[in-house]
Amino acid sequence: MSFTKDQLLPDEQLVILERQHPVVLLRPVLLNIAFFIIVAGLGYVLHESWPSSYWLLLLCLVPLALLFWEYLVRHRREYIVTDRRVVKHEGVFTVSSFDAPLDKINNVFHEQSFLGRLLKYGRVGLETASEQGTTMFDFIPHPVEFKNYIVRQRELRTKSASSAQGPPQLNVAQLLNDLAGLRDRNIITAAEFESKKKALLDKI
Repeated sequence: MSFTKDQLLPDEQLVILERQHPVVLLRPVLLNIAFFIIVAGLGYVLHESWPSSYWLLLLCLVPLALLFWEYLVRHRREYIVTDRRVVKHEGVFTVSSFDAPLDKINNVFHEQSFLGRLLKYGRVGLETASEQGTTMFDFIPHPVEFKNYIVRQRELRTKSASSAQGPPQLNVAQLLNDLAGLRDRNIITAAEFESKKKALLDKI
């Protein structure tokens, strides 16, 4: 089952959904090409025509089945960023899912090989405060952009949480005590003390 909007939490917004770079299908594609060349060569050597060579056609189904399976695996492996979490969702018959809340992510990094830079794919890693430690997202298209999506959403989440908490509470008793000390040391006058005291009490 693919990740759908039904799996989003209330008021959660989907930011980006990525699948692995098509380069993951390169190996089964090359295997199919090589297999077809070999089968065609066998047919030529054995002087068998394709319509009557059912066993040759059946042999061709093996690499095709592998390619189809790899395509399904790629299609079902999804990397999702929402405004609350990062999700790795995968599995054809048995589905598994990994969630990392944005506020639990300590570090985000990416890796790209030389070939990855040429073909625009790489790995993105998450270091979280949970027991999972580091989680890798492999063969992501444009890994720098994907990493920046996570960083940006994490910053927005942090700012939103800070705004919800509101301004820090004033320790009025401590401030009044400090003002009284300033008055007693003749740093401020009694009139200034009363004025500042009134202003503090008005904020309660």
